[in-house]
Amino acid sequence: MIHLNAIPLDYEPRRKIISKLSMQNTWNDVFVLMTEFDTAFLCGALKTFRPKKILEVGVAAGGSTAIILQTLEEIGEAYEMHSVDLNPNFLFEGYTDRPVGFVTTYAKEKFFGKMSGTHKFHIGKILPQIIDEIGSGIDFVIIDTVHRLPGEVLDFIAALPYLADNAVVVLHDVSLHQSEAAEENATGVLFGAVTAEKFLSFQPDEYLFRYPNIAAFKVNEQTAANIENVFLSLILRWNYFPDEQIKIYRQHYRRFYSDALVEIFQDAIDMNAYNFATAQNK
Repeated sequence: MIHLNAIPLDYEPRRKIISKLSMQNTWNDVFVLMTEFDTAFLCGALKTFRPKKILEVGVAAGGSTAIILQTLEEIGEAYEMHSVDLNPNFLFEGYTDRPVGFVTTYAKEKFFGKMSGTHKFHIGKILPQIIDEIGSGIDFVIIDTVHRLPGEVLDFIAALPYLADNAVVVLHDVSLHQSEAAEENATGVLFGAVTAEKFLSFQPDEYLFRYPNIAAFKVNEQTAANIENVFLSLILRWNYFPDEQIKIYRQHYRRFYSDALVEIFQDAIDMNAYNFATAQNK
């Protein structure tokens, strides 16, 4: 089932925290890699579902993370948030000397004071390497990483066994492949392949397309039952090949998924490894 315009948009958390950061003449919206509409949808989803244990995969400068924390503080209930990013530094030209999450770190030190919940960074590792430490019962996930296959598909499959019943997953850049680079389609593929309740809100007229670049789904008993559709999406041609990481994902999947699904994953690996090797030898 698709729910259209069911998430109330909330623009205020972004405006509040960005105004504080901007007064320092140090940061501006360049460090929030989501549009105002995107973060309004995200904040609205947080206030609608009121999660207790939040997982964020993909941090960058941490502007969006700071907005999430602002929203959780406005809700005012106890929470536990974990932010995971493989890269130790922000990969934005001119700022690569700054650590991942530096905006969040500053905001926590200067503006949040005594917080209603906890927030922890997990930097320099991929999700399967850290998710046991984070633990189960995750009821809200934000996935916003490389956008190219296999990317976000790998991380959702890794996270699913740790999600609470009715957990909500927010995906950013679900239509990026339409407006920019065609290969940036991983979140769009995942959103289409997963079996779940799905939430979309149309963008206002000032945006290029009405169809949004952010969406969410709520897992249910059918999500795990039909996870083969997500595994099968990995048969699509990959846009990069994560050599060393792929072994870690495969080992992780063996803990939770059937031999048949792991075999499909291995076939996806083999085909894409062959294609990348062939391309390099031309």
